Amino acid sequence: MKEKYLVRIIESELKNFKNVKYGDIKYVNCSNAEYRAELIESDINGIYGQNGSGKTAIIEALDILQHIMSGNTISYNEYEGMLDDNEIMELSTVFYIECGQKKYKARYELLLKKQAKEKKIQIYSESIIYWQRGASWKTERNVAFLNPYYDTQSILENMPAYVMSNNKSKISKVRFFHSIQNLAVFCAQKNVSLFFNEMINKSLKSENQNEEEIAFSDVVRALFEFARMKFQVVKVNQLGVNYSSDFIPVNVHTESENEIMQGCIPLFINGRGEFPEDIFSKLKNIIAAINIALKSIIFNLSIELIKTNEEKNKDGINIVQVEVYSNRDGKRFLTKYESEGIKRIISLLNYLISLYNNPSVCLVVDELDAGIFEYLLGELIGVLAEEAKGQLIFTSHNLRIMEKLDKKNIICSTVNSENRYISLKGIEKTHNRRDFYIRTIVLGGQKEKLYDDTELQDMGYAFRKAGNLEEDDVKMDFSPEFMEFLKKNEF
Repeated sequence: MKEKYLVRIIESELKNFKNVKYGDIKYVNCSNAEYRAELIESDINGIYGQNGSGKTAIIEALDILQHIMSGNTISYNEYEGMLDDNEIMELSTVFYIECGQKKYKARYELLLKKQAKEKKIQIYSESIIYWQRGASWKTERNVAFLNPYYDTQSILENMPAYVMSNNKSKISKVRFFHSIQNLAVFCAQKNVSLFFNEMINKSLKSENQNEEEIAFSDVVRALFEFARMKFQVVKVNQLGVNYSSDFIPVNVHTESENEIMQGCIPLFINGRGEFPEDIFSKLKNIIAAINIALKSIIFNLSIELIKTNEEKNKDGINIVQVEVYSNRDGKRFLTKYESEGIKRIISLLNYLISLYNNPSVCLVVDELDAGIFEYLLGELIGVLAEEAKGQLIFTSHNLRIMEKLDKKNIICSTVNSENRYISLKGIEKTHNRRDFYIRTIVLGGQKEKLYDDTELQDMGYAFRKAGNLEEDDVKMDFSPEFMEFLKKNEF
């Protein structure tokens, strides 16, 4: 499939989310996009730091971004505990965009707040600032929107909705904004972005567009397509699915002449799984591609899909029943008995293949190293760092990977909540990045502290005290009702 758009994330800025008061990450190609308007380096970005220092926060923020830019709402149950009731979360993301021969730079700024009574994460305001490339980046165009209709009273009072811009004469030429009142009500009811939803995407495909409409349409449609078809976030809670031994969540990105398939397919490994016939046909091709790469990683290992039955369901759709086997040196056994590391590799491998070959693909993974042998993972990341065309953003605790990355590929989280992310300074080409990082933790030398070791010297004392508590040291005052419950249940 010929690429119409190429989108790359070049910067993320985060405020007031989880334990991040402020953090700013510039990814590998940020300066190349800013100054040369091109992507010239392998875009592998590893985020390292101690537990609780904001690594997962940036992954969660990118997941929120992907949902909003895909035209979806944010799950309240999933994120309500991560946003403070009295603060507004700010997420600003800068993108480099190619549309044919045209090049753009765009900053999408989001303000989110939690509405506990309505049980929703609300888009408080959003704005797009974009530049088109000529001899340099031309004068910025900017569009900001604060939707008044999240407040029901504003709908009853017919409060006007409007966009704000420093270039009102230019923005007024975009017909999209002439029906802003109706769009605002629609987006408030659905709790979706004004800029990124299916209705707007269709309206931006109209013919006879003027110059301003073409530029705005290029930017918005490129970002919308990127979020839905090229951008995948694998959060750490997906690991819990692996450990259940029910299925492997296979993260999928495949493209053909007429179709792009993106998402996560549950590959059932505990007994028989069922798939519609068309999904099963695609899954066979996906597993075939995975097997080619898998054999280069785990010698003589392949995955087999065995069709055990086929029948029509009540809707008349052909359903294929499948069992999933691992094959090692001709010995076949159910894949559910594989190690968690093998399952993790299978889960990610199709998407890693896509980002290796496709410059438009972006994969974001929390705890990439979970369950995977460190030497193997280092070699895998080394190959991607040298040859991958797409973008990989990951967190890891495994320092072996650092030895396979250049200093520009390494991002460090810090103990300072008001400056959460930095790049390492002072690394020479002859330095071992892993050793340098450990020395920095111990001796310092960066503009922010990377590890809080103030309590380490008391660790032994704390363990001894915890193991030698006398009864008088801990008072447990339980209610009579609770004590009665313990007696009844023989605790």
